[in-house]
Amino acid sequence: MIRSAAGSTARRLLNIVRERPGARTIQGSSDAIRGGNNLYLWQWAHLEQRAGRRAAVLRSATMPDWIDEFPLLRDLTIDQTDVSILDRRRFATRFFFDHDFDRAQNRDFCLALVDSSDAFRARRSRIRAQIDPETLVVNVRRGDYYEVPEFFARFGLDICSHVADAVRLVRQAGRPVDDVLVVSDDIDWCRRELTSVLGDIRTLEGRSSPFDDLAALSSATTLILANSTFSYWGSHLASSFDDEHLAIAPSHHEIAPDGNPIAPMFDPSWPRTEYSPRRGATG
Repeated sequence: MIRSAAGSTARRLLNIVRERPGARTIQGSSDAIRGGNNLYLWQWAHLEQRAGRRAAVLRSATMPDWIDEFPLLRDLTIDQTDVSILDRRRFATRFFFDHDFDRAQNRDFCLALVDSSDAFRARRSRIRAQIDPETLVVNVRRGDYYEVPEFFARFGLDICSHVADAVRLVRQAGRPVDDVLVVSDDIDWCRRELTSVLGDIRTLEGRSSPFDDLAALSSATTLILANSTFSYWGSHLASSFDDEHLAIAPSHHEIAPDGNPIAPMFDPSWPRTEYSPRRGATG
């Protein structure tokens, strides 16, 4: 009893010390999340550091490739062994547009991210030779969203209906839809299921990395998004470089446990396609 009370008091005192002015804040991450989600955490750390506050994101197993591609992220990341007992700890999502960050802050991070990377700038230069301002770039996310039942329940879309409605919105905006480049983790599915919607499609030539996919999304003047944070960051990057960038979003990012569609990280400027119920695991 006495030991329990003493331990509780010690924890309270430690938490008080961690909340002192000027303490470093460590944002937790997880091996279960990947690049697009981690970019929100890195953006938070970048903005904190720009504001003169000490902040970093805890390194996870999914981060090394991104840190290699974008050197800016190295100074925003900390190893567990370098975390002090006196560091403030946080576990937050950081992805709410116009709450966790605004448009100007997002643009600042995107420009700094690309400026730090000779490799990514070279990818964009090479891939932009395959994309001109009249190219419609379509991003389709498949993978575990459609292979894992619990993910499908949360993230599964009627992809064909989404893409068809997005093409309607692109036409409505006066943009061309004749030259279509599809970026996807399942190109075979896209060729099989989306040809009736998109007509002839092109794919990236010389693709060697997911960062080539990101470079393509970031080079699009007109982009149809998947419900994927990777896709959203493609649009964030693109709009940072091109004021004419237009992205068409799905109706939602995921289905909440109460059955309602939600999209907390969507840019408010993105037109959205109409919501339609999922048709089954084929999307």
